[in-house]
Amino acid sequence: MRRTNNVKRAVLGIFLIVFVSASWAEREERTTIIKETGHPYGGTCEKISSHDAILLASYVISGEQFRLNRGASVCKHNVELLGNENILKISTRRGDGIRSSWNDISEGNRRRFEFMFDRSIRINTGFRLEYSVRITQDNTFLHIPEHQYYWYWITQLHPGCNNCSPTMVVNVNRFKGISAFDYLIQDSSEFGAVKTNYTPEMLGTWVKVAIEFKPSHKNGFRRLWVNDQLVVNENNVQTIFGRSSNTFDLKFGIYQGTAKGDKNADYPSIRQDNQQSIQLKDFHFKRI
Repeated sequence: MRRTNNVKRAVLGIFLIVFVSASWAEREERTTIIKETGHPYGGTCEKISSHDAILLASYVISGEQFRLNRGASVCKHNVELLGNENILKISTRRGDGIRSSWNDISEGNRRRFEFMFDRSIRINTGFRLEYSVRITQDNTFLHIPEHQYYWYWITQLHPGCNNCSPTMVVNVNRFKGISAFDYLIQDSSEFGAVKTNYTPEMLGTWVKVAIEFKPSHKNGFRRLWVNDQLVVNENNVQTIFGRSSNTFDLKFGIYQGTAKGDKNADYPSIRQDNQQSIQLKDFHFKRI
């Protein structure tokens, strides 16, 4: 009788261990993978804290303190540190965007994930930004011309005012390539591409970019180096046009919207599963 009770207790103990372990695993999965309830077209997000996202990026980004763009959501697919090479991969998928006073998800007309430096750039103050970038094979552009941009920004200097256009951008165009200051930094033929029945996989080619810029109404400068070669050198020129402010935020990552900024478009960019991604290394910022 005593042996039977001992066997029952053992079986019950094993059952409890398995049940608790399974319940904990299920709970952990539920708390890690969440549904983006604010996004009208679905999407999932594996959670990561802002602190951990910034920590990962800090292995590559140097010069000054930085943070997430104001009001930004963050998921693990947004920020990855690759291998031991200190390569930062930034990606966006559907459901990524701003959720503050302006909500990209409910408006349905943008998707973005960006970092920004804590301290603003003041008018008539110069800075230098340099990094290496490549467009990799897992990058898929949103390419419905009627409603969607076939390009996105990976760097922008944005005035501190609502409804103001960026003062400076680095643009990735799926047809043309990477450009800044109307100069083609890299042709799109050097972008990565997935393997097909007719073409091999292409990992994408690194290109080194350095920018010196001063926002000013009359005595600014624009300088651009590509792979250490000076290709744009403009001094004492106007670099601020249109509505602006006396302070600017320097942002980097991925910013993409729809051609009309219209949430009622038939194919708003935020609906698509396609992924945009870039890889960065040797990223450094300083004021000059």
